[in-house]
Amino acid sequence: MERLGQADFACVLQFLEELVVVEGEEPFPRELLASLRRLVPCDWVAFCELDRVNEVHIGLAEYPTYDGELPPCDYWQIRSEHPVCREHEVTGDFSALKLSDFVTRKQFHSSRIYTDWFGPAGIEYLITVGLDSPLTHTKVFLFDRAGGRDFTERDRIVLNLLRPHLTRRHAEVQARRRAREAVELLEQNHAVVFLEDDHDRIAFATDHGHELLVRYFGENGLRLPDAVGTWLRSARLPDRTPLEVREEATLVVRKVGNALLLEERCRSPRLTAR
Repeated sequence: MERLGQADFACVLQFLEELVVVEGEEPFPRELLASLRRLVPCDWVAFCELDRVNEVHIGLAEYPTYDGELPPCDYWQIRSEHPVCREHEVTGDFSALKLSDFVTRKQFHSSRIYTDWFGPAGIEYLITVGLDSPLTHTKVFLFDRAGGRDFTERDRIVLNLLRPHLTRRHAEVQARRRAREAVELLEQNHAVVFLEDDHDRIAFATDHGHELLVRYFGENGLRLPDAVGTWLRSARLPDRTPLEVREEATLVVRKVGNALLLEERCRSPRLTAR
């Protein structure tokens, strides 16, 4: 079993020092990706976030910016033939994986995934490492080489060592973002419900937000009402139409970041003929 040498450990520790001090609400800005590229030498490195259930691209950060030929097909058309993506979806294993773990070079060059996806981009070798995630929000680093030699076991060990620290970095940035959004929303409106990631559980609700949920949906406020959960999953941001529930008044529900903003609109009294 291959082990890291002292020089490699020093490089890993240096990267972790950068990971701790970098600021901002972007989990992996370009300067961090550039450092990763030096640690695991490659031609391109990217951090890709996908909703593989609804087939939505959530986010992409890359270094350097790819300006080559685009593949002739969409990722969603080819994903089932991508050996690493298939492994993610079947096993849930997001540890460091190489293309060559699943196919020989000859098999790779004769496959549609090479002809329609990797070949046009000039990519010959790939290694990935991901953060443990549900398929509704996968978070994966991609390291590509256009030629030369395949990634090594040294590269795999480095990425697996970094994996828990990258996971923590992503969680901390998301927590800071949610805290900022919470403060902004509370300053604007007191009827707010904050959601837990990837679940219908409620993390926190203001008193007025809780009261509105109980009054309009008859729920105890621990989980989202079924009607609200269905609405959240039925349409995609940023074009989601607000949910409206009409009774004596109208409850309007909007999603803002990781929170729901509840607004009650009272109906204007009708004028009589007189």
